[in-house]
Amino acid sequence: MTHELMWEETSMADETLTADGVAAMAASSGVVLDEAAAARVARTVGPTVARLAQPDIAVPFETEPATFLAVARKGARR
Repeated sequence: MTHELMWEETSMADETLTADGVAAMAASSGVVLDEAAAARVARTVGPTVARLAQPDIAVPFETEPATFLAVARKGARR
């Protein structure tokens, strides 16, 4: 017997984060949000969610703080 996994790839880039969506996600975690709070969350994190949902997103890495001095001192004379 052969088992095949079948799924349809979907992109969230076409969807927007709504207050209703935020309230539903919060409710599924046991958190009750009023309409104003859900709308505020949707407005605040909506642009970030949309950006991260884009295909082929480039997320630059920042320099790790622990290596900052080593990089800053590279080539410095002692």
